[in-house]
Amino acid sequence: MKKLKLLPVTLLLLTLGLAGCGNREGGSSQGGGGGNTTQSEQSDSPIKSLVATVEHVDLKKDEATSVSSYYKLTGFKTLTSKEKKVTITSSDTSVVKIVGNIMTGLTANGTATITITSQADTTKSCSFTVLVKDIFFNRAWSEINGGDDLEKELPADGGIVQTTGGVSDMLIFNQQPSKSFMMSTKIAVNRVSDGELWPKFGVVMKQVDEAGDLGENFVVFFLDGPMNRVEDGVAKWTDFGYCEVMNSGGLWGWDSTPAMNRHKENVFIKDAPIGYDEFFTLTAVVQGRKINMFLGYGEGESAKEVYMFTLDGYEDLFGHGEGNGFVPGLFHFNSVVTFKDYTYTTDAAAISAKMEGVTERLADYDGGGHTGESYHETEPTD
Repeated sequence: MKKLKLLPVTLLLLTLGLAGCGNREGGSSQGGGGGNTTQSEQSDSPIKSLVATVEHVDLKKDEATSVSSYYKLTGFKTLTSKEKKVTITSSDTSVVKIVGNIMTGLTANGTATITITSQADTTKSCSFTVLVKDIFFNRAWSEINGGDDLEKELPADGGIVQTTGGVSDMLIFNQQPSKSFMMSTKIAVNRVSDGELWPKFGVVMKQVDEAGDLGENFVVFFLDGPMNRVEDGVAKWTDFGYCEVMNSGGLWGWDSTPAMNRHKENVFIKDAPIGYDEFFTLTAVVQGRKINMFLGYGEGESAKEVYMFTLDGYEDLFGHGEGNGFVPGLFHFNSVVTFKDYTYTTDAAAISAKMEGVTERLADYDGGGHTGESYHETEPTD
């Protein structure tokens, strides 16, 4: 007769304790162990674990993203759609609001905790914190592509935006509309999309109507397409122009010639061309119904700035009223562009200093042919 081998009591208790740990599935902020569960409770729950995949998320003001990207739900078996359902809450809905599984940042520099709880087993939950960061570009008014790098959009973080998609962007400043302001940006054209002969790069002014809404119509000031100057087989730029756009019904000035649009290329012609990856500066001073344009380029002692032209009067495109003024932004079409060192001010003294000594050069047009006067950096002599 075989003798039974008895385990020491302490070893037996340890073994039983380890078996109990395997049934622990709780609701800590990281989805770790909460309270103990019994074997029968575990078998009744289809949810094995619910854990956050991050501890912290930075969310831009007015940016919306899916909470589903930040947690992982695991079952003891393949979960049904109903068993996968969770409840998502924000500790401060004035900072981060939740609609369905989408969280949206509302208050810059605010912090909220997002908690995800299984509906099939409310003992399973996890959480992460969200810091809402301020923005430079208005997310509601801008047209931003998903591939653009806006991580350093704030001047405090570097003040630089890299567009990467090879398509178009309209990055509208997150500013109040004004009838008097100055904005500036540096631009480098890194690449033009394949097959695109007439991309444009520059700044945009969008009008805000009396109701405070962004209007459909706008005006852009741009560096002309890359085919206007070709030297040794390399396309470069010398010409700048403008276009008023009546966007209602898709009436773009460069696609059609309705009487309400005025589109003029080579309004200003540089002596020397600008190539790829070379930064130049565009500055606009808005004074009521006048937009004054400046061009700066070069580095160090070679850097220079020239006054380009004034665009005056918007009776055709915007009507006789001024609405609430303009908000400016950055603009490019079918290309990869780097914007940096962008600024905005309504300071009257700064605007006055910029315009001191400037002689108006009006880029006008006739109502039928859009044959506005052209200016050269150095006026040609006969």
